[in-house]
Amino acid sequence: MSDKKLLILGMGLQGKGALYDVLAHNTFAQITVADCGPRYESEKADYEARGVRALTVDANDEQVLRRLVAEHDVVIELLPVSLAMKVGRIAAESGVHLVSSMYYIGQSMTDPVVFERMKREMEEIDEAARRNGCTLLIAFGMDPGLDLMLGADALSRMDEIEHFYSYGAGFPEQAACNNALSYKFSWSPRSTLVSYFRETKKIVDGQVVSVPADKLFAPENTHILHDETLDCDLECYAAGNCQNFAEMFGISGKVRNMNRFSARLPGHCAFWDVMVRSGFLREEPVMVNGVPVSPLEFCTALLTSQQQFWYRKDERDVGYIRVEARGRKDGAPVSVTHTIIDYADLQAGLTSMQRLVGFTVAIAASLIANGDFAERGLILPMRMPLSLMQPELAKRDIHIVTQIG
Repeated sequence: MSDKKLLILGMGLQGKGALYDVLAHNTFAQITVADCGPRYESEKADYEARGVRALTVDANDEQVLRRLVAEHDVVIELLPVSLAMKVGRIAAESGVHLVSSMYYIGQSMTDPVVFERMKREMEEIDEAARRNGCTLLIAFGMDPGLDLMLGADALSRMDEIEHFYSYGAGFPEQAACNNALSYKFSWSPRSTLVSYFRETKKIVDGQVVSVPADKLFAPENTHILHDETLDCDLECYAAGNCQNFAEMFGISGKVRNMNRFSARLPGHCAFWDVMVRSGFLREEPVMVNGVPVSPLEFCTALLTSQQQFWYRKDERDVGYIRVEARGRKDGAPVSVTHTIIDYADLQAGLTSMQRLVGFTVAIAASLIANGDFAERGLILPMRMPLSLMQPELAKRDIHIVTQIG
């Protein structure tokens, strides 16, 4: 056990996963958790019974948040995305290490003015973190996070890049595919549906190509990936802005074909293609009997109100990460594929999503606290060595399968 103090901000599903991991591995001398949600109040006694200090804190109260952050050595931030950069700035100015599963700039960002403003703010946070000798590791969960780390490792093995595809997804295992969508929610339902209706960008033959929000699930923008380990087909649809990703990886203008995907079980894309083109995921309200109703909010409420779209305690979700890169090294062809396939832990009561996000941030927090990862400043997952994370993930029965050709 280190002598460090840990603060976990946000005790939703991923916060619970992170807490489970740090308690199981006894990595911090003192752990504080903080939230302000109504469900959290009823959970505090259980946390305290496990030796955890549980505080009710509104993250919008900057003075209280600054005092709390300053009391700790490392912060795991798992709050809504609107608060992520604010907490990062506080940590950087306080000289406190931080790990977050959130991007500070959403990778679907298309507004160049907002993008530049947020980029400048990230640079300011980076300068403050370097000045104060702390590490802010952001976007380090499952997707984003592990996928970006694996992608960086794959790309480091070649000097010419012909093809770079990455996949991040969560879906039910076959035994739990018992509804019309073959899908159940393992993270924010509204965020899931928002991601179904947003513009993406891919790189084709060296050119950036936009995919309109209403064409995300169109047949020409999807493909089938057969996974031999799962022994099933996966429908894959674009899920990110590859122009931004190429810049993050440092391969802008160097990669010939690049795309980023999420995946679902067969039938999902055809259904949502019709729903999107019919306007069911638009946020703008329509009048229903004189009452304004947002189609997006209606769909979210309709699906989440039905037990068939939630996992039962005896059902497992599958966490799926895959990166594949092809190119050349010293003139010779080379291909690299990294894959993670993970399942819910029913005995521990943790979904795969909780394991792949919560465990990942917890491992990173421990590596930083112990001095094993010592880079300072605002850090993206591409700079986390696979050699540091892989053995820790394996201890938690999360395995990376690598194929090199």
